[in-house]
Amino acid sequence: MAAIPPFEKVALVGDDPHLVAVVASLFTRPSRYLPIIDGPRMGRSDWSNEVIRRSNALAKAGSRRVIAAGLPAESVRHLSQGWPKGLLIQVKSAEEAEIALKGWVKAPDEKMPWGKDNLGVGLLLARRSKKQLQIVDEVSPTTSFVAGGAHLLIVCEQGDELAQVTSSNLAFALDAAFLVISELSDQECDDLMEEIYALDSGTHVSDGFEAICRRARQRLPSFNFDHFRQILFVTNGFPWGISVPECVTTHMFVYPDLGRSIVEGMWASQEPSRSARNALLIHPQQVTGSEIEAIAKSLEANRTLCRIESDKRAIVSRVDQLFDSLPFDIIILSTHAGDVSGDRDTYEFIDSEGRQRRLIVDEAVGFGYDPRSNKVLVKEFHRFHELDGVSWVDHAAKKNLYVGTAIQSWINLGDVAERRKFRVHSEPIPRVRGSMALQMHDNPWMPTVHAFPPSCSPIIINNACSSWHQLSKRLSFAGARAYVGTLFPITEFEAQEVGTALFRGNPGRSLSKALWETQNAVYGKQWRRPYSMLGLPFCATSPNTIDAVAYLRKEYMRAIKEYIHKEQNDESSEIRENSRRIREFLSEDFKDFTLAFGEG
Repeated sequence: MAAIPPFEKVALVGDDPHLVAVVASLFTRPSRYLPIIDGPRMGRSDWSNEVIRRSNALAKAGSRRVIAAGLPAESVRHLSQGWPKGLLIQVKSAEEAEIALKGWVKAPDEKMPWGKDNLGVGLLLARRSKKQLQIVDEVSPTTSFVAGGAHLLIVCEQGDELAQVTSSNLAFALDAAFLVISELSDQECDDLMEEIYALDSGTHVSDGFEAICRRARQRLPSFNFDHFRQILFVTNGFPWGISVPECVTTHMFVYPDLGRSIVEGMWASQEPSRSARNALLIHPQQVTGSEIEAIAKSLEANRTLCRIESDKRAIVSRVDQLFDSLPFDIIILSTHAGDVSGDRDTYEFIDSEGRQRRLIVDEAVGFGYDPRSNKVLVKEFHRFHELDGVSWVDHAAKKNLYVGTAIQSWINLGDVAERRKFRVHSEPIPRVRGSMALQMHDNPWMPTVHAFPPSCSPIIINNACSSWHQLSKRLSFAGARAYVGTLFPITEFEAQEVGTALFRGNPGRSLSKALWETQNAVYGKQWRRPYSMLGLPFCATSPNTIDAVAYLRKEYMRAIKEYIHKEQNDESSEIRENSRRIREFLSEDFKDFTLAFGEG
């Protein structure tokens, strides 16, 4: 397993891959991780959450100087709030960065010219040779592989130069080998994932999955993958590990927030006491047999405090509030999953540029009754189907489609009631693609977690059928340090065998190796390996060494205090009302917790 490096005291936040790569090349000290995080997407309606997530990541990295490399002034202004004056410095060139970093790092004496692409390879070669990268107007060398230790190979898809820079940065810190592979187009990736999702639980599922795996293997370069003890694929969305079953594999997504996800996962792994203090196990009694009790016994032997929410306690509103408000190091889900039915609605409206638009949207709605407040929790999922006659999944046709402000204008139409004034047609559809929901005791639950509490970055084992699809991205975006899910339907026997074995014995071993060994034991030499993992290669569950009851008791008090403050002071009446609701839930739940586990 790769050693977990400490953080450099400097961090980079930027969207310009060339400037970020040049500044990163100033740091040549080995076995240190330089945090590289993309800038907040200020055009999103939840831009404030974008800022908060990055600020939390920088705090976890212990950054004492932050270089904002080419970020817009608005992003810099919001990121600077709450930090000591002078901690964050905006730079627009390598020369400005060197001045800002004087006393923090000494620039290499020699420079290494490199073109404007293939930046990950160039950056890694420059740092290992202790040279500063110099971007020139020439074609970059076509080298796609940089040798390193046999303990780890990091494989990154082409297409996003900043992701290659970030992946290269990780390879440098871990002394890993680095390989760049051709990217799957968005269309190819979508088609392959849809093929996998369409596999049913019949007798031919294994043959169908094997055919997909073999096709994916043909897209990889001819390479001796089994030379490496572990492989991390940095992917645009396809789980490449299924095509190399002979190797221990894990994945991270290029988008969203690759850099922040690395920081979150590294922070959680650097200190073993953060690994397995407590666990939340969700069992809505939707499967006849469950691994929950066996997993709980294994975790309790690890001194992990286990909380099981089952049957009528595993309802949508309760599970949603637990995810949002309390820190859990491990989350286990044992239920069914799948895309849900909904409506295909057609809207006609004038956008903010004065253009007449026709937008077709697939919409799914999830409900959860909260008996405490006698209110219904409503969550919406939207998938754009067509704009002005062009299919949203026709990537070639979309290149010639002027989107402009159409989507933002549709959002600005208002809430459901206001938008429906512009709806000209609606029809029910059996499946809203991408609406992946988990069946709770009462209704399907569509997780839309903005961020887990900052004191945790959980490992999530989702043992539901097809639970890799969409949920892996949603929950890693919220801050999960690892996610294990299934790519297609599995039997209850498989779920019990794999789920139980993951936590049986050998505490401290990497989760990716545990998953690989478990699937080897269950499936032998078959290609049928339904489970895939997202997370850093050293992610593990170490033996718990702290008083977990006292820890969680403290977290209850912190969360209640935080929601009281929001309830009393936030400008938004909606946020004040939601804060009151969650504060009341936490206060009542804390009483149940104290009765079950004592004072700590």
